[in-house]
Parts: sequence; structure tokens; C-alpha cells
Amino acid sequence: MSRFVLITRQPADCAELKALLKPAGITVRPYPVLRLIDVRDDPKWRKTMDRQSQFDGQTWLVLASPRAPQRFVESCRRLQAEHLLTLPTAAVGKATARAAEEAGLNVALVGPGTGKGLARELAAKLEAPTFVIFACGKERRPELPRDLDEAGHTVAPLEVYRMEPTPPRELPPLGPSLEAVVLTSPRSTTLYLEGVGGMALPCQHWALGPTTQQAAAAHGIDCLIPNEPTIESLAEELCRN
Repeated sequence: MSRFVLITRQPADCAELKALLKPAGITVRPYPVLRLIDVRDDPKWRKTMDRQSQFDGQTWLVLASPRAPQRFVESCRRLQAEHLLTLPTAAVGKATARAAEEAGLNVALVGPGTGKGLARELAAKLEAPTFVIFACGKERRPELPRDLDEAGHTVAPLEVYRMEPTPPRELPPLGPSLEAVVLTSPRSTTLYLEGVGGMALPCQHWALGPTTQQAAAAHGIDCLIPNEPTIESLAEELCRN
């Protein structure tokens, strides 16, 4: 008998989890409460490139989401900024590193899966003040750029996408026999509750990390978290439970 897990992500972002859970007979049902919109802010890009060209020191690229690498590459090519494509790149975790490598970027550091952890590891690696281009979404956690800034580095956020709420009428049906719900961000937690009518579904809930777990708790949802903030660790936990 099939088992079903709901996750608050777009179908395109669920391929890794689907592949890991398939051998255990677990089917993933995407519940995309947020939809992806490309951002093109050419004036901000030009300003950032001017700052980077005037900076007397090394430049790194930092990525905190698998959604950012390909959009960063496309913007570089559109704006004739191909020189940025060879920058040493720090990725927040394995999934983002994989997306960066597939986009042709030079991954030099893979973090532990959190923005704070990546900031700590990158700051330890950098020997001098560095210009950090942070290719990111419009909605983002503050820890990564803040901690790098406090470590003495210059951080320039470049928004390459944003996530907008999916209209409720466009959300897929929940389907029967759900064993678990996976919440993937604080914002998606709020939108999940709105989508299901204000009350969490009567099954086990999981969060990818402590930040989302805390946001869920504020809504009265008791979430488990995997041992590590990775899809691999989440899949192991779901297969065991």
C-alpha cells in the first residue's frame, strides 16, 4: 500500500525527495503554496558590478537556495557580466551546490545546510576582507549576510527571484491517506495553514530545520526535524517513521 507525504514545494523542487522515498513506497504530493517569479533589477546589477570592480580584494559568490544559480547565470550572460561566472562559490548545502555545479559555477565551499553555518565556514576560510555577491530571493533569512558583514566582509545582495503566494484556487487537492506534512519555510507554514482552512492536517508534521520548526510552533503545530537540515536526512526519517 502506498504512503503519501505532502510537502510545501513546487513539483520541480521535489525530484530529489521523490527519488529517495520511492524505494520505500512513499509518494510525494507537492503542495506549492509559493510560486517562483524571476526578478530582473538591471540598475541594481550595474551598481553591484561597479562596486565589485572598485573593491580592492577578492570576490566570492554566495548561494543559499537551489533556485538562485541558474537565474544568476542567465542574468550574468544577459548583462555581459560573464566574468562573475568564474568566481569561487559558496553554497549553503548539497542541493544548492548541485544546482550551482549544474549551472556551470565554480563551487569552492559547501556549507552544512544553514545560512548561519555557511557564514561561519566561509568567514573562517577568508583571510582578508572580501566582496561577497549574494544571489538570493527577495524574501530571505538575515543571518547569512549579517554574519558575513559582522566578520568584516562587504555583502552585496542581488535578488534573482521572488516567491509569491499561490492563489488558493490554484492549489492542488490534498488527496487522501496523508501520513505526514513537510513544511519547508516559515512563510510556507503560514500559507499552508491558510490553504487547509486554518487548522493543521491530522498527521505528523516535519520541518526542514529549527527556524521553520519554531515558526510552526508559533502557529500551534508540533513539528519534528531531521538530524541534519538536508533532504537526505529528512528522507531517512520519513522512511523510518
